[in-house]
Amino acid sequence: MYKDKNSGLILPPSAGVSRRKALKMGAFGIGGMTLGGSFLAACGSDGDDASSPATTAAATATTAAGLESIKAHWVYIGPPDDNGWAQEHERGRLSAQAALGDQMESAFTPNIGFDAGTTQLFEQLAADGNDIIFANTEYSGLLSGVAEANPETKFVETNGHVFTDNLFGFYLAHETTAYLMGVAAAHLTPNGRIGYIGAFPTATAFNDVNGMLLGARSVNPDATVEAVMVSTFFDPQAAAQAANALLDNGVEFLFGVMDEPTFLQISEEAGVWTGYWNLDFRTAAPTKYTAHYDLSAFGPFYTEQCQAVLDGTWSASSTPILLDTPLGAMGDQVPQEVQDAVATAAAAFEDGSLNVYEGPLVDNTGTEVLAAGDTIDAQGAYELNFALDGVSGL
Repeated sequence: MYKDKNSGLILPPSAGVSRRKALKMGAFGIGGMTLGGSFLAACGSDGDDASSPATTAAATATTAAGLESIKAHWVYIGPPDDNGWAQEHERGRLSAQAALGDQMESAFTPNIGFDAGTTQLFEQLAADGNDIIFANTEYSGLLSGVAEANPETKFVETNGHVFTDNLFGFYLAHETTAYLMGVAAAHLTPNGRIGYIGAFPTATAFNDVNGMLLGARSVNPDATVEAVMVSTFFDPQAAAQAANALLDNGVEFLFGVMDEPTFLQISEEAGVWTGYWNLDFRTAAPTKYTAHYDLSAFGPFYTEQCQAVLDGTWSASSTPILLDTPLGAMGDQVPQEVQDAVATAAAAFEDGSLNVYEGPLVDNTGTEVLAAGDTIDAQGAYELNFALDGVSGL
């Protein structure tokens, strides 16, 4: 790992995408927003030498209420300016940093994949004295062993499934959000043919495709979802190929969980309505943008976790913490009747009269996965591992 002297960006030696390359790969930028790398807030006492980084890293001095200051680190699967998933986590980190100010020193490491070097990174971050380490994807065994060997360090893992005294997972509950996107898609398309670009066959993808299918079928019983999985979250070329393949196959609505918005631009050029997982990127598809998943819960969540470490009250959850993931503001060109239909469904979820998963349901292998009268709640959706009948490609 090294620290870029100009930007403060901390990169692993094996990082596959440089900051310069990441910026070039992104199809769009966000005007006026600088996401440069580690934010180092001085945390020393009045007698410390402010020029010495060691004084700011001494985050373990205790007070009656907990710690005088903490050191926190974020590990991202992609670059922090990807116009997508990692960027939303980076916004969350910056929000926590702003809230805690001089009481927290924070930094991040981007572009971390799934290999032995990832375990070495987590080991180094623990050895460097970080009080809490956040991972913005599930690294599973690459992380859990490090957590076990470093019981004094706190670990929080997005989509994680390991729960110990110092490690837990959190998740963006989004099955209802996907359902609402499906309602919109069915109203915007003549035949309800939805295309989905995903990365890996995880609960995230299953809830996306199932939710959209069920939402769309509440409007058009013949609606379908066609998925293409590209085994990566950040690859503009792979996303473009998947988008073009789906469009060539006749899909009428395109949604993706990619960490960059290339497919949105392709949808706009094709005249096809589209939606995005990560942030409001209507500028990529000004006339065909439907909505996005609102990930603004990261900031409050990260602030809460870091504040708890600072106060000495942090404890690992024994079950997944589910963050709210509402549907973001609708696109400028979405007809009012479509917005009204989405609002009606959202109100039904709010008052409890509507559930996404209500049996009987059959998966796309013909197996009944939910009996008549049964339902799956948000915690159950976290473990979902099937695609419903009507979904292909997953």
